Amino acid sequence: MSNRALMNGLVVLGTGFLCSSLSSFLERFAIFGASTDFARGLFDGLSVVAFAVGICVLVRSRGTA
Repeated sequence: MSNRALMNGLVVLGTGFLCSSLSSFLERFAIFGASTDFARGLFDGLSVVAFAVGICVLVRSRGTA
């Protein structure tokens, strides 16, 4: 496993955790009014995509070693 592929996978997973945390923050503090549900859905979707991409990057980098 190359160090660069590992870092790329971890960065994408970290981005997923950040998006998930932002969604939880918006659930707790509805600061955007009516558009809060849209923003929460957007960040939830981004976190799911980021987790999937991060896992795929890590698995593929493991297989090439």
